Amino acid sequence: MEIINIPLGEGSVGIIRQIKIGDQLFAIKQFKKGKFGQKEYSIHSILNHENILRFIVGNEQFIVSELMLPYDLFEFLQRAGQMSVNASNCILKQLVNALKYMHQLRIAHRDIKLENVLVDKFNYKIKLCDFNLCTKLDDGKVQKCIGTDGYIAPEINSIGSIDALNLQECDIHSLGVLYYILLFGSFPFKTSNSSCAIYKLIQQNKWEQFWLYSQKNKAKKVPPYCLELIKGMIAQHPRLRFTLDEILDRIGDINEIEYFNEMQDIHTRLKQKI
Repeated sequence: MEIINIPLGEGSVGIIRQIKIGDQLFAIKQFKKGKFGQKEYSIHSILNHENILRFIVGNEQFIVSELMLPYDLFEFLQRAGQMSVNASNCILKQLVNALKYMHQLRIAHRDIKLENVLVDKFNYKIKLCDFNLCTKLDDGKVQKCIGTDGYIAPEINSIGSIDALNLQECDIHSLGVLYYILLFGSFPFKTSNSSCAIYKLIQQNKWEQFWLYSQKNKAKKVPPYCLELIKGMIAQHPRLRFTLDEILDRIGDINEIEYFNEMQDIHTRLKQKI
């Protein structure tokens, strides 16, 4: 096993580099000193889904996974500005399937965001990654306010604790924010509480005003059924949010060839930027 000193990324708990085992390249996440990876290892090692980063081997000190180069979904969107409805729906469907699988295993992700979605450069399949903040749904009361600003659901955007069972709806809220960003090219609001004037529109059920703000100065208008899908995912009250099955039912038909061509075009433009 040869570690290649090519950094792929660095987070609060670990550094990711390339690694060579035999003739194949993989990614290795080495946990920083004092940051034990037992929890992430124990969760990632049991995950096996086509839309989840494939685990190879590991322990509480490191995790080896498949190598996904060179871009995440954040970089794709940054280059594209906005994704088409078809591409956004294709990405959403893949992420819903990944989350549905995790929730069936009684695991909440807790950090759904563009940067935690990797893109396969060969077939443009997307894969959810980074399981450091995952929580088991049977853990009882757990800490609130875990995740990334802008994506965090309103019920955990405060101090205190929440029943881990309710983290499924928090994942769906974060997924709804991600879907909004794909379609509009920007965040729907800065934070999910009354300190944000835009989020107050949702709290006051003023969705028409919210959509006017969202569509302002946008050349590409998002169709009504997508707006209803977003509304059902980022609803303020968790019990009003769509379930993952309801989201799948509302996504509609997807043209995979158009999706591939769009992602390939963005990938080409990303490579030209290097």
